[in-house]
This record gives sequence, C-alpha cells and structure tokens, in this order.
Amino acid sequence: MTTLHLELPDTLTRALAQPPAALERKALEALLVRLYAEGTVSSGQAGKALGMTRVEFLDLLGAYGVSTFDPNTDVGAEMATLQSLPPSTRS
Repeated sequence: MTTLHLELPDTLTRALAQPPAALERKALEALLVRLYAEGTVSSGQAGKALGMTRVEFLDLLGAYGVSTFDPNTDVGAEMATLQSLPPSTRS
C-alpha cells in the first residue's frame, strides 16, 4: 500500500476542529471522487479503497455533487463484464 503525506497549516487544522483521522478520510474521499469523475478509477475500485461497497461509493458521489451518469459508458460492455463475474462479486 502506498502512503501519501499531506501537510496543512496548524491554524487551518485548529480552525477545522476535526481530528487528523477525519481530515485524512475526507482527503481520501475527495481524491477518489475526483479520480472517479476523471475516469481514472472505477466506482468499485474507489469503494474498495474506502472500505465500502460500490453502491455506497456511488451514494457518496452525491455529497460531492458528482453525477453517477456517464453518457460515454458502453452499457453493453458493462453488462458483459458484470455477467462474467461470479455472483458473489456483483455489488
């Protein structure tokens, strides 16, 4: 696993009044939402990295104002991929 390091001014962290773990989580969520919006990661990959299901990640997108609809998605290819997966992994 790769670790990224984020530095914030003490004045900002005091003003936010949140524990470092909560800020780390928000930063990771924001990063993964952005990467998903860019098409760099899938919703499944992002959800897994956050310790949640794909559906939970898709729900999280709304909190960030990111649409789950992608007009460029090849629905036929998505369905073929889904059907090729074992039933236990189709979440």
